[in-house]
Amino acid sequence: MSNPTLGRRCLVLLGFAVAALPALAQAQDLYQGITKVEVFANSAMVIAPIQADRYQLVIYRLDALKNVEAAINQNIPKTEAAARAYFAANQAEIKKRITPSVLNGANGIALARHYKLERIPAIVIDGVSVIYGVTNVDQAIAMVQKHRGR
Repeated sequence: MSNPTLGRRCLVLLGFAVAALPALAQAQDLYQGITKVEVFANSAMVIAPIQADRYQLVIYRLDALKNVEAAINQNIPKTEAAARAYFAANQAEIKKRITPSVLNGANGIALARHYKLERIPAIVIDGVSVIYGVTNVDQAIAMVQKHRGR
């Protein structure tokens, strides 16, 4: 026995899926020719999206070194002897925890200088196009694609 309500639900879902096809096609065209996107921001800036499937996305937090220092200083015991003992006992764990942030921040600062960025947020697309003041990667890509005439 067939369920007419279920059939209507399937048609409605199919209708939504068909209606979404042009938007999906536009989204796929949005990334055409884009291979790498680098975002330069500080930790207070919300970047979206934070992952990408169609191109390489790297987000550099330029204040990472300052944040790592603040986090380490927060846990340091007050006396010098206690601080030395703390670091001796936790050196490997501290190094393991902070290394990715330190590398990200240092690499970001070096690349920002290489690109001669004037301010953040800045999104660099394919090492050539720079968009300032935008934290939405798709919006920045759309601006570049429009400029490229795509």
